[in-house]
Amino acid sequence: MTATELTDAVLAELRANLQALGALLDSLSEDDLQRRLAPNEWSVAQILLHLIHAERWLQPQLLELRRAVAPALPVPSIGGITLPDTESKLSLAELRWAAAAVREDTLRLLDGLDSAQLREPANVSVDGDIIDLSLRTMALTVADHQLFHLRQIERTLGKNSIRL
Repeated sequence: MTATELTDAVLAELRANLQALGALLDSLSEDDLQRRLAPNEWSVAQILLHLIHAERWLQPQLLELRRAVAPALPVPSIGGITLPDTESKLSLAELRWAAAAVREDTLRLLDGLDSAQLREPANVSVDGDIIDLSLRTMALTVADHQLFHLRQIERTLGKNSIRL
């Protein structure tokens, strides 16, 4: 796989993942947002808000990695939107907007990087611990986390698996 193909593959995975989320949101009703698999489980809306906030939480680490592996590249502007808190009652349109806005920030953080930069590990502080990570690992973790929770929402709603 060439450097360009690797970069394209990582970005394509993130975009496909967002499309899968969009397809799921298209299939939901406002009532579906409050459904739970069990009384002690998160509602569909809470799962979606968790996904949005988790991706936003990872963005400072992505930014730190970008600065470490590509110091000559300009730093993109991210995080300029205020996300709803996890207790907010949001409509489907609001959830779609927030998910898309956060994913666009993630994609901006990866924009302009080549394969070597995506794969190069760098020290990053995560909750006070210094660990070696690569942008590729972090980006694919974002995609995998979202896919896990999309499956959780499908189980909650009794829907068939989304095909990526």
